[in-house]
Amino acid sequence: MKQLRHGDLTTYHIHIPLRVLLGYSDKKLGEVVTHPDGVQAARDELRQMQLMGKTVLAAGKCDNQRPDGSCAGHPAGEEGAA
Repeated sequence: MKQLRHGDLTTYHIHIPLRVLLGYSDKKLGEVVTHPDGVQAARDELRQMQLMGKTVLAAGKCDNQRPDGSCAGHPAGEEGAA
């Protein structure tokens, strides 16, 4: 992972481990993630992400992800930056 330096203009989306999200109660998970079809559909999608090799969920709409699902960074001024 790239180390941030003073004056570095790259931003990163935060992320949370999928195993942590899946361990939350329905109430807590619903407070952290949203899905148009509800909490159970969110759980199903998180499990599907695990099957695809993802280990984390990046916050927001990150369009530059590493294979594990974490944000690979966005240079300042780039569309999609956090």
